[in-house]
Parts: sequence; C-alpha cells; structure tokens
Amino acid sequence: MSDYFFVKENQITPIYAVPDEYEEAAYSTIFTFPCGPVPVLAKYKPDEKYIIPDVIMEPDFSISRNIYDRLNIANLYGSNWIHIKLIDKGEHDFMMLQLANEQDVICHEQSNFKRFKRGNISGMKKIVIDPQKILSIPLQKRLVFRDSAWGFHTFFHKIIVKEIESTTPNGVEFIPIEHFNEAWAG
Repeated sequence: MSDYFFVKENQITPIYAVPDEYEEAAYSTIFTFPCGPVPVLAKYKPDEKYIIPDVIMEPDFSISRNIYDRLNIANLYGSNWIHIKLIDKGEHDFMMLQLANEQDVICHEQSNFKRFKRGNISGMKKIVIDPQKILSIPLQKRLVFRDSAWGFHTFFHKIIVKEIESTTPNGVEFIPIEHFNEAWAG
C-alpha cells in the first residue's frame, strides 16, 4: 500500500462556489475564522440526477459535518477547519480544510514534469517522493500537506486516508500518488 494519496471526485456533482461577498472567509491556504458558516452554492448543476456527496472538492476539500465529527482530524499540523453550509437540495453542514502546511518532498530527478521555474513545478506527469526528504519530516507534520513547489494537490498520508475511508464516504476516492494522472484535477 502506498503511503500517500490524492483525493479524486468519483461521482457527478454540481460546481460549487462561495458567493463573492464571502470569498475572503473561505481561502484554502490562509486561515480564517468566520463568525458563522460560510455559504457554498451549487453554481452549475448537471443534467443527470446526483446525490449530495459526503466529501466535496470545491471550494476546497470539505467533509460533511456528520463524518468530520467522527474523525480525529481537527488538529492536523498546519491546518484549520471552517464550517461551511452547502446549499443544494437543502442545507448541509460541512467542514472545509484550510491548509498552510507545505513540505518539500518531490524528487526532481525521478519525477516527470514539464518545467521547474522559480521554485515551481508545472505540467506534472509522474510523481516520485524523495525518501530522504520525506523521512526527515516528523510524521505529524506530513499527515496532510502540499508540496512547496507543486501546491496543486494535497498529499494525504495513509493514516488519514484509512480514518476517512472507515466512514465509507461517497463522492471521492483516494488514489495512490503513483497512479496520478494529469488529466484529472481533483
């Protein structure tokens, strides 16, 4: 089993978004402390029937409050969780991850990407984690993080993946990073 995973949507859902007037309350990498739930609306609904997922990827990784309350993830290093209110087929409480934990773990020699310019990777095709880099970081600091040069996807350690999967959430699946495909983005 891989140690790290990315999360990918696996069912049809609307495109969800925070209304403009609440945008500053729901940043993904800056901690905010809104005084109440931040509304998230279904902007573009699919023509097909769909169910409200337990995990959504927009505006960023969010877990239904029912599941979140059963997990031990509130105090992950470099994270903050904010209450959002999904308004789609009623109102649904979710907790959205705000993540300011960046780690330098990608092996630039063995990974395959289009370019590395000014400290940033673009066009990732194959991801390889540098074992020396990852092992130099204490486990509690690398349970959930983004790579400092490639912040597009969040890395989830298998401990966190197992805990989330134990609740059998619908809406997403966790993909080992070795199976990353640049064609999907979520």
